[in-house]
Amino acid sequence: MTPADAAELLALCAAYDRRTIGEADAHAWARALRDIPLDHDTRTAVAEHYARTDQWITPARVREVRARIRETRIGATHPVYDGNPEETGAEFVERRRAQITAAADGTLPTRTITHAIGAGPRRDVLALAASIGHAVDEPERPYMPAAIVEQLAEQGFGARRRAFPELDVACPLHTCRARKGSRCKAPSGRELREHTHDLRQRAYTEHVSHVMCQPPAPRTTRARHTSGGRR
Repeated sequence: MTPADAAELLALCAAYDRRTIGEADAHAWARALRDIPLDHDTRTAVAEHYARTDQWITPARVREVRARIRETRIGATHPVYDGNPEETGAEFVERRRAQITAAADGTLPTRTITHAIGAGPRRDVLALAASIGHAVDEPERPYMPAAIVEQLAEQGFGARRRAFPELDVACPLHTCRARKGSRCKAPSGRELREHTHDLRQRAYTEHVSHVMCQPPAPRTTRARHTSGGRR
C-alpha cells in the first residue's frame, strides 16, 4: 500500500469516525500495511469493522478482518489440487499458492461436493446401467426398487431427494454455526433461503458416507423349540 492508497483508506475511515487525516498519518498507515493492497477486501474490512463497533479502526484491525474475509472465501470454495502429480516440488508450491490466492480473491471456480452429486453420470456408467435392467412400465429407465429410491431420497440423493437434506447436520462455518435443522445465515444475520453453505454440504456428505459404511446390526439369535421336550 502506497501513501496515496493509505490516504484514500483513511478517508474511508473518516467517513465513519470523523478522524482528522494528515500526511504523517498516510505515511504511517502505508508503512504498517505495506504488504496489503487497497482492494475490495480492504475496503470491506473497514466497513465490517464499523458495522459492529464505533471504536476507531487500526492498521492491525484492517489486517485481521481482511484476512478473515479471505479465509472464509477459501473455506467456502474448497480449492482442490488439480496439478500434475509428476511436477517438481517447486512447481507444486507455485501452482498451489496461485490456486489458494485465486480462491481467496474469489476468482477460482467452485468445485464442491454438491456439484459432484448433481453432475450427470459419465457415458460409460450410463451404458453399464442400461445393461443391468429396466423398469417394466418405463423401459428407458434403469430399474431400482422403490424402497431403495426412498432410502436414497432420505439421504439426499436422486431425483426425489429432500430439499436441503444437509440441514440434518449443524453448519461448521465459523461465521454461521447454524444448529441442526436451522437454515444457514449470512454474516449479516440474514437467513439463507435458496442455498446452504458449502462446508455444511460437505459435512453432511461425510456424515452420510460414515452412516452408509457402518456394518449392519447383528441379527438376534432366537431359540428353536421342538415338540419333543427336553432330551
